[in-house]
Amino acid sequence: MIEAWYDGNATEATTITTAADLDHVLDALAALNGPTLAELYTDGDPEKSWLEIGLHGERASLRYVGDDAPNGAYSKGGTFSLPTGGEVLYYFMNNPREYPDDAEIAVDTARRAAHDFLTSGGQRPSGVQWTEQDGPL
Repeated sequence: MIEAWYDGNATEATTITTAADLDHVLDALAALNGPTLAELYTDGDPEKSWLEIGLHGERASLRYVGDDAPNGAYSKGGTFSLPTGGEVLYYFMNNPREYPDDAEIAVDTARRAAHDFLTSGGQRPSGVQWTEQDGPL
């Protein structure tokens, strides 16, 4: 089970137990205006592994934290040029979060990674190149 937070107006997390539940959350996230993030917590516990997924049109970003990446790891893409503003910026519940310049990946890859996170019980998604974060979160 995963709990998702993405809606700044929500008073509680959205529970995800099936692929259809996850697709519903990802579709709602994609429909929001601008580069928007969702945080997916294993068993609803931020002390366990979690995945942050950002969606923005064709672009997406990921950040994973777990036992194998206690300081976090970002998706590594490099396919997309930097946005006009010169930085990769996504918003979690209206709060900006900066990502590395090469963190953006194809949206289909990010969605598959979120499904991998769900079906693996919170393991780091495969099929994505990762850059380890230096130092604590």
